[in-house]
Amino acid sequence: MGTDQLSGKLAVILHADVVGSTSLVQIDEILAHQRIQDAFQRFSKIIAGHGGIAHEIRGDALVAEFSKASDAVAASIDFQTANTSLIKDLPDQIRPKIRVGIAMGEVVIADNTVTGEGVVLAQRVEQLAAPGGLRISAAVREAIPSRLPYRYSFLGEHTVKGFDEPVRVFSVESQGVVPEPESTPRRNRFARSRATMLMVVFIIVVGLGAWYAFSIFGPSSNERLPSLGTQLSVAVLPFVNLSGDEAQNYFADVLTADLTSDLSRIAGSFVISRSTAATYRGRDVDPKKISRELAVRYLLEGTVRRSGSEVHVNVQLVDGETGRQVWSERYQKPAADMYSFQDEVTGRVARTLNLELKDVISRQVVRGDAADLDATDLAHRAWAELWTKPQNPTTNEAALSYVSRALAINPNHAEALGVAAYAYARAATYGWGMPRAEALEKGTTAGEKSISLEPNNADAIYSLAFIYYVAGETQKSQELMRQSIAVNRNHAPAYFFYGLNLIRMGRPRDAVQWIERAFALSPRDPLRSVWYSVIARAHLLNRQDALAIEAAKKGVASNSKHPNNHAVLASAYVFQGNMEKAEAALHEFIRTQPGITVSRYQRQLTADDPVAVKTYRRLIDGIRQAGLPE
Repeated sequence: MGTDQLSGKLAVILHADVVGSTSLVQIDEILAHQRIQDAFQRFSKIIAGHGGIAHEIRGDALVAEFSKASDAVAASIDFQTANTSLIKDLPDQIRPKIRVGIAMGEVVIADNTVTGEGVVLAQRVEQLAAPGGLRISAAVREAIPSRLPYRYSFLGEHTVKGFDEPVRVFSVESQGVVPEPESTPRRNRFARSRATMLMVVFIIVVGLGAWYAFSIFGPSSNERLPSLGTQLSVAVLPFVNLSGDEAQNYFADVLTADLTSDLSRIAGSFVISRSTAATYRGRDVDPKKISRELAVRYLLEGTVRRSGSEVHVNVQLVDGETGRQVWSERYQKPAADMYSFQDEVTGRVARTLNLELKDVISRQVVRGDAADLDATDLAHRAWAELWTKPQNPTTNEAALSYVSRALAINPNHAEALGVAAYAYARAATYGWGMPRAEALEKGTTAGEKSISLEPNNADAIYSLAFIYYVAGETQKSQELMRQSIAVNRNHAPAYFFYGLNLIRMGRPRDAVQWIERAFALSPRDPLRSVWYSVIARAHLLNRQDALAIEAAKKGVASNSKHPNNHAVLASAYVFQGNMEKAEAALHEFIRTQPGITVSRYQRQLTADDPVAVKTYRRLIDGIRQAGLPE
């Protein structure tokens, strides 16, 4: 694949977001999303009226492109004036205040997605704006004709993430009538030229087959799923351990998992979950077949051989359509230098596929401390127990044992603390190894400490959200799930749990699409029986008993030892009037979760939250009628 299929261009980029969107959502989730979307739709129309193009609306943010800096500023002032007037008359506190940043820089635009330095800079400038305010870079200030009625204030030089040189930032206000965009006749020939150029680019891109667009789940609710991206689809297959020592398998798993996470941060990426990719371990499967099964274009695969403190790694990128190798590399590194290796490989994949990295996507610090490296090894072994093996007391206890050893080496090891939170959440859910209250206390302490040390660790954020869910703090859990997805939008378990939280919050109909997104990212996930059970619950609560039975049966087929699918089957069969099948399913439910009662099961599902108790009433009534003791 060539490196010049899509060329960059210099553009004026507008980036806008909603200040305090989380607080607005906590007041009224549906109304907040409606008003945020309404604000961005109004802004998009104003942008179009000033000759701009609104390329993306990303949840609580908007990205637009202009050919002239003056048009971008005029559109922003027009919108901010109108929006300030509109929201001040709203009868409640759900008032979306928008801040705007405008910058100039190189961008790449494909499939209505814009990436590159210009976007990042505009976002950084926007973050310096006050609610309802506008900030511009020095290049934008210099590009605006002096005849226009604006007043500027120099706000100093700012050091911003991702840029070596300080950025000079200005505020801008109107001192008169905001100028209209240039008349249509003067712009027509440029518009025709632009359209022609876009068509040529489109034909080239389609002809080369360089990019794939994914149309995954069109949500009907007001709460929109984040875009999965359209430019890069890849699965990182399990690296093969050639060391001759099975105990070193985990090291290959570490590289696989970390590369998966790193690639997920590339702008426009769709990356298959590591747990689904792990199902291809040890299988000799044609790359084209894997590509079709997972609906991805590229496969990253490799081998690793660890000998003492040295690691030898071979990596290759394969085009799943043709089965041909795109590139390959060999690396020989000290074990402590694996993080720079990940950065090198991830950057190479991004360049090969002609994408822009949104941010620094790999760890930049070489962790040379041998003791800390040992703690990291132990933390990854703990994750392997939890995410690649059956969910039971034995694997949970093994994970906590690894965590204990890791924290004995380094009590502030963020990764180990994150694993601990996850393991304690499971222990609290199923009553494994310790009292529920003790597990919740230990898990909360570990999880909060973990994200204080590494705020952008998606797994740690997810683990703490899991703890909050078990503790019944559903709103806290949901906010953290949002953060986990924001950090890694390919984090399949976070999408699943987001849907689970929606059920507890009284929205089972909306939950299904989020769990289906988890399946899209990880169709062969080892925890898919759990995911099926929650989709089955949602269907049952929506009075779609046949669909509930269908989903629960799939869950049983993937893991007959997971109890919740049997519970849904028992309840659904009651409502279908088939007591024989209901009693058989109840028998399996009790067998897989000894000592379960109606009250205990209801507490597992609802944490005694009144909204959740009401939401789950139909499921509880059904299983009570099937014969589960109180």
